[in-house]
Amino acid sequence: MDGSAMTEAATGENGGEVKKASKLGPILGLVLCLLGGGLGFFAVSNGFVPIGGEAAQKTEPHAAPSALPDVAFVDIPTLIVTLPPGAQNGHLRFSGQIEVPSEYRGDVEFLLPRIQDAMNGYLRALSAEDIEGPGALFRIRLHLFRRIVTVVGLGKVNGLLVTEFILN
Repeated sequence: MDGSAMTEAATGENGGEVKKASKLGPILGLVLCLLGGGLGFFAVSNGFVPIGGEAAQKTEPHAAPSALPDVAFVDIPTLIVTLPPGAQNGHLRFSGQIEVPSEYRGDVEFLLPRIQDAMNGYLRALSAEDIEGPGALFRIRLHLFRRIVTVVGLGKVNGLLVTEFILN
């Protein structure tokens, strides 16, 4: 570029000087961000906003450390399922426990054959990818729990604990 081309580039279309962009905007944004963060911290730490800290402890009563929930655990006999063709393993060995409120333990034990039947049917219908894929145990546990609730009824089962999930 020669000198005249550089002069034309430095001037605008109207022949006036080109202004540089102002740095006031980003600096003002940073100052306002820091001010907002400081005010937010002050509000939370002094209890004006009930998030965490002492404010949360005041609003939520804690149970006594020695008080345990009134639950019982019903053992699920071990299920051995033959895996479908194409699976890396031949069998799945599954056992677990059903967490129930103590008052419903007898009901769940009485319905255990139906629970086993529902679980066995679901496990046998799984494909190799369903069993061996990432996150398989989590999904299988959710589906089995849903089937247990279907057999026993809502409110009678708290959870399903998997004690054995072995592919061999």
